[in-house]
Amino acid sequence: MQVFAQAFWAPKAGNNDSEYEDAFWPGKPLHGEATCFRFAVADGATETSYSRIWAKQLVRYFCKSRPDAAFIGEGLRDLQQRWSTIVRKRPLPWYAEEKIRLGAFASILGVVLYDDVRCDGHHGKWEAIALGDSCLVQMRGEEVLARFPLDNSASFTNRPHLLSSNPAHNNRVLEHLRRIEGTWQPDDAFYLMTDALACWFMREVEEGRMPWIFLRDLDTSGEVKPFPEWVEGLRIEKAIRNDDVTLLRVDIT
Repeated sequence: MQVFAQAFWAPKAGNNDSEYEDAFWPGKPLHGEATCFRFAVADGATETSYSRIWAKQLVRYFCKSRPDAAFIGEGLRDLQQRWSTIVRKRPLPWYAEEKIRLGAFASILGVVLYDDVRCDGHHGKWEAIALGDSCLVQMRGEEVLARFPLDNSASFTNRPHLLSSNPAHNNRVLEHLRRIEGTWQPDDAFYLMTDALACWFMREVEEGRMPWIFLRDLDTSGEVKPFPEWVEGLRIEKAIRNDDVTLLRVDIT
């Protein structure tokens, strides 16, 4: 199986790059061949402190772990402890300590692609997990094959279920962890998107447009605008919510 993966991102309007609180893995464009690839995006909640660190830890952890119960077991508890250690490296005022006790929150979407060894890499399987409203779309040509975990624009709300760095907040949230499986063929594309972009994509499809055309052409000769400029245009048109925006595009080549 050969894939090409590349991330595109933009911070909220008015923010600089250091204030971007989403995360993605791999961190650099990937073009390679293997029997298994792992990808993830996470959206750190702006309302909580140090959510950027938490989002980065989640995507790294997913891509070095397994998309099953291990993701929410002992490994996650170790990750939460590491987050606490990192954010307390320097002395903090009391109000910062209080925010740390409350914890950081983030959505997580992770995808794993597998070769079918019986078919010489010509097709295979994929599986994904999600908690929150970061979404996966699988494309085959001009057809949308899968939308996960949300499949329509009306499903996006201001209170998605998020994974916390504080274990006390995850007891009921983990009941909302979703899983899905599917198959892939050569030339399929997978788009992993944080919520603002995913909601825009779903609405465009619902209104009969083909939003994948722009995403497919990013960083190619067919590109209309660089990603940050295009996102800013959507914000000016009120077509997308002002939030950090992330796309991880995975093409099976």
